Amino acid sequence: MMRKVELQTRAESFLATFRLPEITFDCSNLPFSSLVPIWEAMRIGQHETARTEARTAMEQRRIFHPEERAAMEMALAEAERRLGATDMAKRMAGRSLDLYPNQLASHQVLLSVLIGRKDFLAAYMHLANLAVGDTLTLWDTPVSEQDTYTALASWAWQLGEWDQVADHLLTAFPEGVTSMPAGLREDYFRLALYRGNADDASTAAAAIIADQPTHMADEILQTIVQSGWAAQALPLYESIFVNRPQDELLRRRLVALNIKQGNIEEARRLTRPGALRLAA
Repeated sequence: MMRKVELQTRAESFLATFRLPEITFDCSNLPFSSLVPIWEAMRIGQHETARTEARTAMEQRRIFHPEERAAMEMALAEAERRLGATDMAKRMAGRSLDLYPNQLASHQVLLSVLIGRKDFLAAYMHLANLAVGDTLTLWDTPVSEQDTYTALASWAWQLGEWDQVADHLLTAFPEGVTSMPAGLREDYFRLALYRGNADDASTAAAAIIADQPTHMADEILQTIVQSGWAAQALPLYESIFVNRPQDELLRRRLVALNIKQGNIEEARRLTRPGALRLAA
C-alpha cells in the first residue's frame, strides 16, 4: 500500500494547473498601422473594445494583405475567447491560419480553447505537431521550448501517460529535477512512484526534503520505504540526519533501515548516544 504523501493533490499539482503563456499583444513594431488600436485594446484588457475595433477594420472596403487580415482575425479570435465565445474563437482562429499559416498565435488561441474544454488529448496532439519557434511573425508571442515541453508534459499528465510525462519533463529541464520549480519537483516525485522508478523517486526526494520539516521529509521518505525501496531511502535519511542529529524520529528510522539492510553494527552505533524514545 502506497503511503499518503503530504504533497498537493494531482488535480492541484503544478502540471495539472500549468498553462501556456497568454498572447501578450505587446508588439511595438506592428507591420500594419491598422493593427495598432486593436493591439492596444487587447494589451490593456479592453476585449470588447478590441473586438469592435477588429470588426470595424475588417469591414473596410479595401484589399487586405493576407497577413494583415490574418492578424485581425487572430486578435478577434482571442478577444472572443476571453469574452467566453469559444466557438467563435475557434472559427476566427481557423480563418486566420487559412489566410496566413506562418504564425503561432492562432494555434495558441485554439490550444487555449481546447484546454478550457479539458480536451487534453486534442491539445496534446495539436501542440505535438507544431514546429514551435520556426514560424513566428512580428505580432506573435514566442513560446519557449521549456514552456512547450512542460505543456506537453502537463497534458500527458492529465491523460495518465506517465512515460510521456517523464520524457517531456527531461526535455524541458535537461539539467534534471534540481532545475525544476519546487511544485514540479513534487510532481516528478509522484511521477516516479506511478512509474515504479526507484532512482527517479530518490533523486526527486533528495531535491524536495532538504529544507522540509522533519515530519514532512519523513512522509516522503516513508513512501519510498513502503514502495519497497529501502536501499534508496537509507542514504536520504542519512543526508538529513547529519544536520538534525538530535532528532529521535530520524534516528529510529535509520536504526530500522540499517537493520533491514543488514547493517547491524551501524544500527548499534546509532543507539549508543542514548535509549530511543519509543513513542512517536
